[in-house]
Amino acid sequence: MKKLLHLFDYVFVLRPTLFLPVWTIFFAGFFVQNKFSLAATNDAVTALNGSTTGLPSFVTVAFALTLLMGAVFILNQIMDRRSDSKNQKLFLVAQGHITPKAAFVEAVTLIVLGLGLGFAFSPGGGLERNVGVQFLAILLVTGVLYSFKPFSWKDRPVLGLVANALGALLIFATGWVVAGPPNSEMLLHAVPYLLSVAAVYLYTTLPDREGDQATDKVTFSVKYGFNATIVAGFVCVLAAATVALVLRDEIVFYPAFFSLPFFLWVLVKKRMEDVFRAIKYPILILAVTISIKFKLELNTWAFFYVLLGVYLVSKVYYKLRFNINYPSLSA
Repeated sequence: MKKLLHLFDYVFVLRPTLFLPVWTIFFAGFFVQNKFSLAATNDAVTALNGSTTGLPSFVTVAFALTLLMGAVFILNQIMDRRSDSKNQKLFLVAQGHITPKAAFVEAVTLIVLGLGLGFAFSPGGGLERNVGVQFLAILLVTGVLYSFKPFSWKDRPVLGLVANALGALLIFATGWVVAGPPNSEMLLHAVPYLLSVAAVYLYTTLPDREGDQATDKVTFSVKYGFNATIVAGFVCVLAAATVALVLRDEIVFYPAFFSLPFFLWVLVKKRMEDVFRAIKYPILILAVTISIKFKLELNTWAFFYVLLGVYLVSKVYYKLRFNINYPSLSA
């Protein structure tokens, strides 16, 4: 049993729970293009009807994106293993359950597979619609620039924020180009998603402040402090709800709107347990919104079942492997 669970370490080092925000932003890009783009195209219908794999194109690309982002998450853990050890988190690499060498080999393998699928299943229409090119940009921003020296954007207050927002833009754009060509509308409709991701990212820097300071990581909260960070996060989510309302994008408006009380409560109480709630619940609300969109647009609860499966399997793994209650919606 222990040997079998150890093999699952190589699955969970991908951080499957982080696939939830990746998938939701990707599918949001697809659905938003299908609803708001003025481009006259049948690509969205083609993407839904299937490809050479027999699966809808957006599912194939989502799978490839999952492989790529899993590799990115591994690379981040390799480079952050000292601070992760200090912060008592992400311990599969940080505490030696998987060696950095083995993790790196796994990451490279996933990158090759993800990029290969990205180029193979691009919808065509030039470089701007080549999913492989989108994937290279995602790898550059969220992998190389974010994690590796001499760049190490993750260790810098503003660049860390920029990398997360830009990564969200690229993932949103990937979903968009599956359904149609990129244009100025895409950039406009991506704004509330970028703001939402920025808000959550800012709050994720708060629990790690002490460990980050001890390892010379200068994140936003380390540089500007607790109060400035919670104000910046609240402003971002308020702006996200406002822009989404103006754009009439209900996919992101309702999650941003219903997340506002969590961020406001952090402003009022200034407690770390409330910060954790403000991190977790917006992602959950957005994921549920996309699940409902799947049901309304595609007449399937498939996305909801995938999310539920990831949650339950992760719960069982972490309980049996390390006797901890993770993932959890509690503070």
